[in-house]
Amino acid sequence: MPSDEIARPPHDPRSGGPAAQGPARHDPLTRLPAQPGARGSADRPPPRRTPSASGRPERPPRPPRLPDAPGALPVVGHAVVFLRDPLSWLRQCAGSGSGEGLHRLRLWGRPSYLVTDPELVHRVLVTDAPDFDKGGQFYRNAREIFGETLVTAAADKHAHQRRRIQPVFRRARIAAAVPSMRLEAERTAQTWLPGRAVDILQATTHYAHRTAVRTLLPVLSTDEVDRLAAASARLIEDLYLRTMLPPAAGRLLRGRFDTSLRTLREACIAAVPKARAFASDERSGLLAALLETSPHGDGPAEDSEVRDHFVALLMAGTETTVSALAWQLHHLSRDLPLQQRLRDELHEATGGRAVTLDDLGRMPLLRRTTAETLRCRPPLWMLLRTSVREVRLGGYRFPAGTDFYFSPHQIQHAASGPDGFADPGRFDPERWAERGPSARDRGFLAFGAGPRKCLGDHFALTSLAVATSTLLDRWTLTPAADAPPRARLRTMQMPAGRSGLRLRVDRRHLAR
Repeated sequence: MPSDEIARPPHDPRSGGPAAQGPARHDPLTRLPAQPGARGSADRPPPRRTPSASGRPERPPRPPRLPDAPGALPVVGHAVVFLRDPLSWLRQCAGSGSGEGLHRLRLWGRPSYLVTDPELVHRVLVTDAPDFDKGGQFYRNAREIFGETLVTAAADKHAHQRRRIQPVFRRARIAAAVPSMRLEAERTAQTWLPGRAVDILQATTHYAHRTAVRTLLPVLSTDEVDRLAAASARLIEDLYLRTMLPPAAGRLLRGRFDTSLRTLREACIAAVPKARAFASDERSGLLAALLETSPHGDGPAEDSEVRDHFVALLMAGTETTVSALAWQLHHLSRDLPLQQRLRDELHEATGGRAVTLDDLGRMPLLRRTTAETLRCRPPLWMLLRTSVREVRLGGYRFPAGTDFYFSPHQIQHAASGPDGFADPGRFDPERWAERGPSARDRGFLAFGAGPRKCLGDHFALTSLAVATSTLLDRWTLTPAADAPPRARLRTMQMPAGRSGLRLRVDRRHLAR
Protein backbone atom coordinates (compact mmCIF):
# COMPACT_ATOMS: atom_id res chain seq x y z
CA MET A 1 0.00 0.00 0.00
CA PRO A 2 2.38 2.69 -1.14
CA SER A 3 1.91 5.74 0.98
CA ASP A 4 3.96 8.75 1.97
CA GLU A 5 2.67 8.39 5.52
CA ILE A 6 4.41 6.30 8.16
CA ALA A 7 2.83 6.09 11.60
CA ARG A 8 5.19 6.88 14.44
CA PRO A 9 5.06 6.54 18.24
CA PRO A 10 4.61 9.73 20.25
CA HIS A 11 8.28 10.56 20.64
CA ASP A 12 8.65 11.19 16.91
CA PRO A 13 7.82 14.90 16.36
CA ARG A 14 7.08 14.79 12.66
CA SER A 15 4.21 15.78 10.45
CA GLY A 16 3.00 15.85 6.89
CA GLY A 17 3.02 18.91 4.68
CA PRO A 18 1.45 20.45 1.66
CA ALA A 19 1.90 19.89 -2.02
CA ALA A 20 -0.21 20.17 -5.06
CA GLN A 21 -2.35 17.08 -5.38
CA GLY A 22 -2.62 17.23 -9.15
CA PRO A 23 -5.75 16.51 -11.16
CA ALA A 24 -8.77 15.01 -9.43
CA ARG A 25 -8.63 11.21 -9.42
CA HIS A 26 -11.32 8.61 -9.07
CA ASP A 27 -11.73 7.09 -5.64
CA PRO A 28 -10.52 3.47 -5.77
CA LEU A 29 -13.42 2.11 -3.73
CA THR A 30 -16.38 3.96 -5.22
CA ARG A 31 -15.00 5.53 -8.41
CA LEU A 32 -16.40 8.88 -7.30
CA PRO A 33 -14.35 11.97 -8.23
CA ALA A 34 -11.86 12.54 -5.43
CA GLN A 35 -11.62 15.96 -3.87
CA PRO A 36 -8.66 18.00 -5.13
CA GLY A 37 -5.97 18.78 -2.59
CA ALA A 38 -5.53 22.00 -0.74
CA ARG A 39 -3.48 24.86 -2.10
CA GLY A 40 0.28 24.51 -2.01
CA SER A 41 2.38 26.43 0.47
CA ALA A 42 3.52 28.74 -2.31
CA ASP A 43 -0.06 30.02 -2.57
CA ARG A 44 -0.19 31.09 1.04
CA PRO A 45 2.72 33.20 2.35
CA PRO A 46 3.48 33.17 6.06
CA PRO A 47 1.30 35.73 7.88
CA ARG A 48 2.97 38.91 9.05
CA ARG A 49 2.90 39.69 12.72
CA THR A 50 0.39 42.38 13.52
CA PRO A 51 1.83 45.35 15.42
CA SER A 52 0.36 45.88 18.86
CA ALA A 53 -0.93 49.20 20.17
CA SER A 54 2.61 50.09 21.18
CA GLY A 55 3.84 49.55 17.64
CA ARG A 56 5.81 46.43 18.52
CA PRO A 57 5.16 43.14 16.71
CA GLU A 58 2.65 40.98 18.53
CA ARG A 59 4.23 38.08 20.40
CA PRO A 60 3.48 34.54 19.22
CA PRO A 61 0.66 32.99 21.24
CA ARG A 62 1.35 30.67 24.12
CA PRO A 63 -0.10 27.18 23.80
CA PRO A 64 -3.68 27.23 25.12
CA ARG A 65 -4.40 25.55 28.45
CA LEU A 66 -6.78 22.87 27.27
CA PRO A 67 -7.72 19.95 29.54
CA ASP A 68 -5.20 17.12 29.64
CA ALA A 69 -6.11 13.91 27.88
CA PRO A 70 -6.81 11.14 30.43
CA GLY A 71 -4.10 8.77 31.56
CA ALA A 72 -1.15 11.12 32.16
CA LEU A 73 1.43 9.97 34.74
CA PRO A 74 3.98 12.03 36.67
CA VAL A 75 7.20 12.71 34.76
CA VAL A 76 6.43 10.46 31.77
CA GLY A 77 3.10 12.12 30.96
CA HIS A 78 1.10 10.22 28.33
CA ALA A 79 3.95 8.16 26.89
CA VAL A 80 3.18 5.01 28.89
CA VAL A 81 -0.57 4.88 28.28
CA PHE A 82 0.01 5.81 24.64
CA LEU A 83 2.19 2.73 24.14
CA ARG A 84 0.64 0.27 26.61
CA ASP A 85 -3.01 0.22 25.49
CA PRO A 86 -3.53 3.00 22.94
CA LEU A 87 -6.91 1.82 21.58
CA SER A 88 -8.56 1.86 25.03
CA TRP A 89 -6.92 5.21 25.70
CA LEU A 90 -8.24 6.64 22.42
CA ARG A 91 -11.77 5.55 23.35
CA GLN A 92 -11.38 7.39 26.67
CA CYS A 93 -10.15 10.50 24.89
CA ALA A 94 -13.07 10.49 22.45
CA GLY A 95 -15.51 10.60 25.38
CA SER A 96 -13.78 13.27 27.42
CA GLY A 97 -12.08 16.62 27.08
CA SER A 98 -13.10 20.19 26.40
CA GLY A 99 -15.82 19.41 23.87
CA GLU A 100 -13.89 21.02 20.99
CA GLY A 101 -12.21 17.76 19.96
CA LEU A 102 -8.81 18.83 21.32
CA HIS A 103 -6.87 17.31 24.22
CA ARG A 104 -3.52 18.43 25.57
CA LEU A 105 -0.80 15.76 25.61
CA ARG A 106 2.28 15.70 27.78
CA LEU A 107 4.92 14.16 25.55
CA TRP A 108 8.65 14.81 25.74
CA GLY A 109 8.34 18.46 26.69
CA ARG A 110 6.82 19.50 23.34
CA PRO A 111 3.51 21.35 22.92
CA SER A 112 1.33 18.46 21.76
CA TYR A 113 -2.40 17.90 21.26
CA LEU A 114 -4.64 15.02 20.26
CA VAL A 115 -7.31 15.97 17.69
CA THR A 116 -10.43 13.77 17.88
CA ASP A 117 -12.96 15.81 15.88
CA PRO A 118 -13.14 14.72 12.19
CA GLU A 119 -13.84 18.30 11.12
CA LEU A 120 -10.67 19.58 12.80
CA VAL A 121 -8.63 16.70 11.37
CA HIS A 122 -9.95 17.65 7.92
CA ARG A 123 -8.76 21.20 8.46
CA VAL A 124 -5.28 19.97 9.38
CA LEU A 125 -5.04 17.58 6.44
CA VAL A 126 -6.89 19.47 3.72
CA THR A 127 -8.28 22.96 4.35
CA ASP A 128 -5.23 24.37 6.17
CA ALA A 129 -2.66 21.86 4.90
CA PRO A 130 -0.08 24.56 3.97
CA ASP A 131 0.15 25.45 7.68
CA PHE A 132 1.56 22.01 8.55
CA ASP A 133 4.61 20.02 7.47
CA LYS A 134 6.63 16.91 8.18
CA GLY A 135 9.65 17.18 10.41
CA GLY A 136 11.44 15.63 13.35
CA GLN A 137 14.28 13.21 13.84
CA PHE A 138 12.74 10.31 11.92
CA TYR A 139 12.48 12.23 8.66
CA ARG A 140 15.85 13.91 9.05
CA ASN A 141 17.48 10.50 9.45
CA ALA A 142 15.34 8.95 6.70
CA ARG A 143 16.42 11.62 4.22
CA GLU A 144 20.04 10.94 5.08
CA ILE A 145 19.52 7.21 4.41
CA PHE A 146 17.06 7.19 1.50
CA GLY A 147 17.44 10.63 -0.08
CA GLU A 148 14.63 13.00 -1.06
CA THR A 149 11.74 10.78 -2.13
CA LEU A 150 7.96 10.99 -1.96
CA VAL A 151 7.99 9.46 1.54
CA THR A 152 10.67 11.70 3.03
CA ALA A 153 10.30 14.98 1.12
CA ALA A 154 9.41 18.12 3.02
CA ALA A 155 6.78 20.55 1.76
CA ASP A 156 9.01 22.50 -0.63
CA LYS A 157 10.00 19.33 -2.53
CA HIS A 158 6.95 17.14 -2.06
CA ALA A 159 4.98 18.55 -5.01
CA HIS A 160 7.77 17.69 -7.44
CA GLN A 161 8.20 14.19 -6.01
CA ARG A 162 4.47 13.51 -6.13
CA ARG A 163 4.27 14.69 -9.74
CA ARG A 164 7.24 12.49 -10.58
CA ILE A 165 5.69 9.36 -9.05
CA GLN A 166 2.12 9.80 -10.36
CA PRO A 167 2.75 8.01 -13.71
CA VAL A 168 3.89 4.92 -11.79
CA PHE A 169 0.29 4.32 -10.71
CA ARG A 170 -1.51 4.84 -14.00
CA ARG A 171 -4.41 2.46 -14.51
CA ALA A 172 -2.71 0.73 -17.45
CA ARG A 173 0.38 -0.05 -15.39
CA ILE A 174 -1.70 -1.33 -12.47
CA ALA A 175 -3.68 -3.55 -14.87
CA ALA A 176 -0.41 -4.92 -16.24
CA ALA A 177 0.74 -5.65 -12.66
CA VAL A 178 -2.27 -7.86 -11.85
CA PRO A 179 -0.71 -11.07 -13.31
CA SER A 180 2.31 -10.58 -11.02
CA MET A 181 0.02 -10.10 -8.02
CA ARG A 182 -1.92 -13.22 -8.97
CA LEU A 183 1.29 -15.22 -9.44
CA GLU A 184 2.55 -14.34 -5.97
CA ALA A 185 -0.85 -15.07 -4.40
CA GLU A 186 -0.84 -18.49 -6.09
CA ARG A 187 2.71 -19.14 -4.83
CA THR A 188 1.49 -18.34 -1.33
CA ALA A 189 -1.55 -20.62 -1.66
CA GLN A 190 0.59 -23.51 -2.93
CA THR A 191 2.68 -23.58 0.25
CA TRP A 192 -0.34 -24.32 2.47
CA LEU A 193 -1.27 -27.86 3.57
CA PRO A 194 -4.89 -29.01 4.08
CA GLY A 195 -6.06 -29.13 7.68
CA ARG A 196 -2.99 -27.30 8.97
CA ALA A 197 -2.71 -23.98 10.79
CA VAL A 198 -0.99 -21.27 8.76
CA ASP A 199 1.00 -18.33 10.15
CA ILE A 200 -0.93 -15.63 8.33
CA LEU A 201 1.44 -12.77 9.15
CA GLN A 202 4.32 -14.74 7.69
CA ALA A 203 2.26 -15.54 4.60
CA THR A 204 1.15 -11.95 4.04
CA THR A 205 4.71 -10.70 4.63
CA HIS A 206 6.04 -12.98 1.89
CA TYR A 207 3.22 -12.01 -0.45
CA ALA A 208 3.55 -8.24 0.11
CA HIS A 209 7.33 -8.03 -0.33
CA ARG A 210 7.53 -10.39 -3.29
CA THR A 211 4.63 -8.65 -5.02
CA ALA A 212 6.16 -5.21 -4.45
CA VAL A 213 9.53 -6.26 -5.91
CA ARG A 214 7.99 -8.13 -8.86
CA THR A 215 5.55 -5.38 -9.86
CA LEU A 216 8.18 -2.66 -9.59
CA LEU A 217 10.78 -4.59 -11.59
CA PRO A 218 9.23 -7.59 -13.41
CA VAL A 219 12.45 -7.99 -15.42
CA LEU A 220 13.90 -9.80 -12.39
CA SER A 221 13.96 -13.60 -12.18
CA THR A 222 11.94 -15.40 -9.51
CA ASP A 223 15.11 -16.24 -7.54
CA GLU A 224 16.11 -12.57 -7.63
CA VAL A 225 12.61 -11.51 -6.57
CA ASP A 226 12.81 -13.84 -3.55
CA ARG A 227 16.28 -12.58 -2.63
CA LEU A 228 15.26 -8.93 -2.78
CA ALA A 229 11.97 -9.59 -0.98
CA ALA A 230 13.91 -11.11 1.91
CA ALA A 231 16.22 -8.09 1.97
CA SER A 232 13.21 -5.75 1.92
CA ALA A 233 11.62 -7.58 4.86
CA ARG A 234 14.86 -7.36 6.87
CA LEU A 235 15.17 -3.68 6.08
CA ILE A 236 11.65 -3.04 7.39
CA GLU A 237 12.44 -4.93 10.61
CA ASP A 238 15.43 -2.67 11.32
CA LEU A 239 14.03 0.57 9.90
CA TYR A 240 12.44 1.92 13.09
CA LEU A 241 15.52 1.74 15.30
CA ARG A 242 17.87 2.88 12.53
CA THR A 243 15.89 6.05 11.86
CA MET A 244 14.70 6.95 15.37
CA LEU A 245 18.14 7.10 16.98
CA PRO A 246 20.35 10.18 16.57
CA PRO A 247 22.50 9.90 13.43
CA ALA A 248 25.70 9.14 15.35
CA ALA A 249 24.05 6.31 17.29
CA GLY A 250 22.20 5.06 14.23
CA ARG A 251 25.45 4.62 12.34
CA LEU A 252 26.60 2.19 15.03
CA LEU A 253 23.72 -0.09 14.05
CA ARG A 254 24.90 -0.59 10.51
CA GLY A 255 25.48 -4.14 9.45
CA ARG A 256 22.36 -6.06 8.52
CA PHE A 257 20.43 -2.87 7.74
CA ASP A 258 23.07 -1.42 5.44
CA THR A 259 23.69 -4.82 3.83
CA SER A 260 19.98 -5.13 2.99
CA LEU A 261 19.85 -1.57 1.68
CA ARG A 262 22.94 -2.12 -0.48
CA THR A 263 21.45 -5.37 -1.84
CA LEU A 264 18.28 -3.59 -2.95
CA ARG A 265 20.10 -0.63 -4.46
CA GLU A 266 22.63 -2.67 -6.40
CA ALA A 267 19.96 -5.00 -7.78
CA CYS A 268 17.84 -2.07 -8.91
CA ILE A 269 20.78 -0.34 -10.64
CA ALA A 270 21.64 -3.63 -12.39
CA ALA A 271 18.04 -4.04 -13.62
CA VAL A 272 17.55 -0.45 -14.83
CA PRO A 273 19.19 -0.85 -18.29
CA LYS A 274 16.88 -3.75 -19.14
CA ALA A 275 13.86 -1.90 -17.79
CA ARG A 276 14.88 1.22 -19.73
CA ALA A 277 14.87 -0.76 -22.99
CA PHE A 278 11.18 -1.62 -22.46
CA ALA A 279 10.06 1.52 -20.60
CA SER A 280 7.22 2.34 -23.01
CA ASP A 281 5.66 -1.13 -22.53
CA GLU A 282 3.18 -1.12 -19.63
CA ARG A 283 4.31 -4.66 -18.79
CA SER A 284 7.80 -3.39 -18.03
CA GLY A 285 6.77 -2.64 -14.44
CA LEU A 286 5.70 0.27 -12.31
CA LEU A 287 9.18 1.68 -11.87
CA ALA A 288 9.73 1.86 -15.64
CA ALA A 289 7.30 4.81 -15.70
CA LEU A 290 10.13 6.87 -14.23
CA LEU A 291 12.24 6.07 -17.28
CA GLU A 292 9.86 7.93 -19.61
CA THR A 293 9.39 11.65 -20.12
CA SER A 294 6.50 12.58 -17.85
CA PRO A 295 3.36 14.46 -18.98
CA HIS A 296 4.66 17.40 -16.92
CA GLY A 297 7.82 17.64 -19.01
CA ASP A 298 10.18 15.95 -16.56
CA GLY A 299 12.81 13.98 -18.43
CA PRO A 300 13.62 10.33 -17.75
CA ALA A 301 14.92 9.78 -14.23
CA GLU A 302 18.60 9.14 -13.60
CA ASP A 303 19.53 5.65 -12.43
CA SER A 304 20.24 6.91 -8.91
CA GLU A 305 16.80 8.53 -8.69
CA VAL A 306 15.12 5.31 -9.85
CA ARG A 307 17.12 3.43 -7.22
CA ASP A 308 15.99 5.76 -4.42
CA HIS A 309 12.35 5.58 -5.48
CA PHE A 310 12.55 1.79 -5.69
CA VAL A 311 13.62 1.53 -2.05
CA ALA A 312 11.17 4.22 -0.90
CA LEU A 313 8.19 2.52 -2.55
CA LEU A 314 9.16 -0.79 -0.96
CA MET A 315 9.33 0.88 2.44
CA ALA A 316 6.03 2.72 2.05
CA GLY A 317 3.93 0.01 0.47
CA THR A 318 4.77 -3.35 1.97
CA GLU A 319 3.90 -3.29 5.68
CA THR A 320 0.56 -1.60 5.08
CA THR A 321 -0.35 -4.46 2.74
CA VAL A 322 0.90 -7.03 5.26
CA SER A 323 -1.37 -5.54 7.92
CA ALA A 324 -4.48 -4.99 5.78
CA LEU A 325 -4.39 -8.44 4.15
CA ALA A 326 -3.80 -10.22 7.47
CA TRP A 327 -6.75 -8.46 9.12
CA GLN A 328 -8.96 -9.12 6.09
CA LEU A 329 -8.24 -12.86 6.16
CA HIS A 330 -8.87 -12.87 9.92
CA HIS A 331 -12.33 -11.30 9.51
CA LEU A 332 -13.21 -13.65 6.66
CA SER A 333 -12.16 -16.71 8.68
CA ARG A 334 -14.98 -15.91 11.11
CA ASP A 335 -17.66 -15.61 8.43
CA LEU A 336 -17.97 -18.69 6.20
CA PRO A 337 -21.12 -17.42 4.40
CA LEU A 338 -19.25 -14.23 3.44
CA GLN A 339 -16.38 -16.33 2.07
CA GLN A 340 -18.83 -18.23 -0.14
CA ARG A 341 -20.53 -15.05 -1.35
CA LEU A 342 -17.15 -13.67 -2.36
CA ARG A 343 -16.33 -16.86 -4.28
CA ASP A 344 -19.67 -16.72 -6.07
CA GLU A 345 -19.02 -13.08 -6.99
CA LEU A 346 -15.54 -13.96 -8.28
CA HIS A 347 -16.82 -16.79 -10.48
CA GLU A 348 -19.64 -14.66 -11.83
CA ALA A 349 -17.21 -11.86 -12.72
CA THR A 350 -14.52 -14.05 -14.28
CA GLY A 351 -16.40 -17.06 -15.65
CA GLY A 352 -13.66 -19.28 -14.23
CA ARG A 353 -10.67 -17.54 -15.86
CA ALA A 354 -7.86 -15.59 -14.21
CA VAL A 355 -9.03 -12.38 -12.57
CA THR A 356 -8.18 -9.03 -14.22
CA LEU A 357 -8.43 -5.42 -13.12
CA ASP A 358 -11.67 -5.00 -15.09
CA ASP A 359 -13.13 -8.02 -13.27
CA LEU A 360 -12.45 -6.39 -9.91
CA GLY A 361 -14.66 -3.48 -10.95
CA ARG A 362 -17.56 -5.97 -11.14
CA MET A 363 -17.01 -7.25 -7.60
CA PRO A 364 -18.76 -4.76 -5.28
CA LEU A 365 -18.95 -7.14 -2.29
CA LEU A 366 -15.17 -7.52 -2.31
CA ARG A 367 -14.79 -3.72 -2.42
CA ARG A 368 -17.16 -3.34 0.53
CA THR A 369 -15.32 -6.05 2.48
CA THR A 370 -11.98 -4.35 1.92
CA ALA A 371 -13.40 -0.95 2.87
CA GLU A 372 -14.73 -2.40 6.13
CA THR A 373 -11.40 -4.08 6.90
CA LEU A 374 -9.60 -0.76 6.43
CA ARG A 375 -12.20 1.01 8.57
CA CYS A 376 -11.96 -1.50 11.42
CA ARG A 377 -8.18 -1.93 11.32
CA PRO A 378 -6.43 0.89 9.45
CA PRO A 379 -2.72 -0.01 9.24
CA LEU A 380 -1.66 3.59 9.92
CA TRP A 381 -3.41 4.02 13.26
CA MET A 382 -1.80 7.30 14.44
CA LEU A 383 -0.40 10.22 12.42
CA LEU A 384 1.17 13.56 13.27
CA ARG A 385 1.39 17.04 11.82
CA THR A 386 3.46 19.97 13.13
CA SER A 387 2.44 23.57 12.57
CA VAL A 388 4.95 25.64 10.60
CA ARG A 389 3.34 28.95 11.59
CA GLU A 390 0.74 30.22 14.02
CA VAL A 391 -2.54 28.38 13.44
CA ARG A 392 -6.12 28.58 14.68
CA LEU A 393 -7.92 25.35 15.44
CA GLY A 394 -11.12 24.76 17.41
CA GLY A 395 -11.27 28.41 18.43
CA TYR A 396 -7.74 28.41 19.87
CA ARG A 397 -4.46 29.90 18.69
CA PHE A 398 -1.37 27.66 18.58
CA PRO A 399 2.21 28.75 17.93
CA ALA A 400 4.47 27.36 15.22
CA GLY A 401 6.11 24.10 16.24
CA THR A 402 3.02 22.61 17.86
CA ASP A 403 2.46 18.87 17.32
CA PHE A 404 -1.04 17.64 16.43
CA TYR A 405 -1.71 13.90 16.70
CA PHE A 406 -4.79 12.26 15.21
CA SER A 407 -5.85 8.64 14.88
CA PRO A 408 -7.56 7.21 11.78
CA HIS A 409 -8.58 4.29 14.00
CA GLN A 410 -10.34 6.56 16.49
CA ILE A 411 -12.01 8.66 13.78
CA GLN A 412 -13.26 5.53 11.98
CA HIS A 413 -14.74 4.11 15.21
CA ALA A 414 -16.79 7.17 16.08
CA ALA A 415 -20.48 6.33 16.61
CA SER A 416 -21.86 9.87 16.61
CA GLY A 417 -21.73 12.87 14.32
CA PRO A 418 -22.43 13.18 10.59
CA ASP A 419 -19.38 11.04 9.75
CA GLY A 420 -19.94 8.41 12.46
CA PHE A 421 -20.73 4.70 12.11
CA ALA A 422 -23.55 2.75 13.74
CA ASP A 423 -22.19 -0.02 15.99
CA PRO A 424 -18.59 0.82 14.96
CA GLY A 425 -17.06 -2.21 16.69
CA ARG A 426 -18.92 -4.64 14.43
CA PHE A 427 -17.39 -5.89 11.16
CA ASP A 428 -20.15 -5.21 8.62
CA PRO A 429 -19.28 -4.82 4.92
CA GLU A 430 -22.90 -4.00 4.14
CA ARG A 431 -22.58 -0.64 5.87
CA TRP A 432 -20.82 0.45 2.65
CA ALA A 433 -23.71 -0.57 0.38
CA GLU A 434 -25.13 2.95 0.55
CA ARG A 435 -22.14 4.90 1.85
CA GLY A 436 -19.12 4.57 -0.40
CA PRO A 437 -15.86 5.84 1.15
CA SER A 438 -14.38 8.70 -0.83
CA ALA A 439 -12.08 11.66 -0.37
CA ARG A 440 -15.14 13.62 0.79
CA ASP A 441 -15.86 11.18 3.64
CA ARG A 442 -14.28 12.75 6.70
CA GLY A 443 -14.95 9.63 8.74
CA PHE A 444 -12.70 7.42 6.56
CA LEU A 445 -8.96 8.14 6.71
CA ALA A 446 -7.39 4.78 5.82
CA PHE A 447 -5.55 6.46 2.92
CA GLY A 448 -5.26 9.88 4.53
CA ALA A 449 -6.61 13.02 2.87
CA GLY A 450 -5.45 16.18 1.16
CA PRO A 451 -2.05 16.74 -0.46
CA ARG A 452 -0.47 13.79 1.36
CA LYS A 453 -3.24 11.32 0.53
CA CYS A 454 -1.82 7.93 -0.42
CA LEU A 455 -0.80 8.06 -4.07
CA GLY A 456 -0.82 4.27 -4.39
CA ASP A 457 -4.36 3.63 -3.10
CA HIS A 458 -5.56 2.06 -6.37
CA PHE A 459 -2.54 -0.23 -6.45
CA ALA A 460 -2.98 -1.20 -2.79
CA LEU A 461 -6.67 -2.04 -3.19
CA THR A 462 -5.96 -4.03 -6.34
CA SER A 463 -3.26 -6.05 -4.59
CA LEU A 464 -5.55 -6.77 -1.62
CA ALA A 465 -8.40 -7.79 -3.93
CA VAL A 466 -6.27 -10.09 -6.10
CA ALA A 467 -4.69 -11.80 -3.09
CA THR A 468 -8.00 -12.25 -1.25
CA SER A 469 -9.89 -13.63 -4.25
CA THR A 470 -7.03 -15.98 -5.24
CA LEU A 471 -6.64 -17.43 -1.75
CA LEU A 472 -10.40 -17.85 -1.20
CA ASP A 473 -10.76 -19.59 -4.55
CA ARG A 474 -8.41 -22.32 -3.34
CA TRP A 475 -8.89 -22.48 0.42
CA THR A 476 -11.54 -22.20 3.13
CA LEU A 477 -10.28 -20.28 6.17
CA THR A 478 -11.34 -20.88 9.79
CA PRO A 479 -9.81 -19.67 13.08
CA ALA A 480 -7.15 -21.92 14.61
CA ALA A 481 -7.86 -20.46 18.06
CA ASP A 482 -11.06 -19.45 19.84
CA ALA A 483 -9.84 -16.05 20.98
CA PRO A 484 -9.50 -13.37 18.29
CA PRO A 485 -6.07 -11.78 17.95
CA ARG A 486 -5.39 -8.55 19.76
CA ALA A 487 -3.98 -5.56 17.96
CA ARG A 488 -0.30 -4.73 18.34
CA LEU A 489 0.20 -1.06 17.63
CA ARG A 490 3.69 0.10 16.89
CA THR A 491 4.60 1.44 13.45
CA MET A 492 1.56 -0.37 11.99
CA GLN A 493 -1.54 -1.98 13.47
CA MET A 494 -0.81 -5.71 13.32
CA PRO A 495 -2.70 -8.73 14.66
CA ALA A 496 -0.86 -10.31 17.57
CA GLY A 497 -1.28 -12.92 20.28
CA ARG A 498 0.56 -15.79 21.91
CA SER A 499 0.92 -17.49 18.54
CA GLY A 500 0.40 -14.49 16.27
CA LEU A 501 -2.44 -14.91 13.80
CA ARG A 502 -2.92 -18.54 12.79
CA LEU A 503 -5.77 -19.78 10.60
CA ARG A 504 -6.74 -23.33 9.65
CA VAL A 505 -6.91 -23.89 5.90
CA ASP A 506 -8.97 -26.56 4.10
CA ARG A 507 -8.73 -27.21 0.40
CA ARG A 508 -11.57 -26.36 -1.95
CA HIS A 509 -12.42 -27.75 -5.37
CA LEU A 510 -10.65 -25.47 -7.85
CA ALA A 511 -12.93 -23.48 -10.11
CA ARG A 512 -10.25 -23.35 -12.81
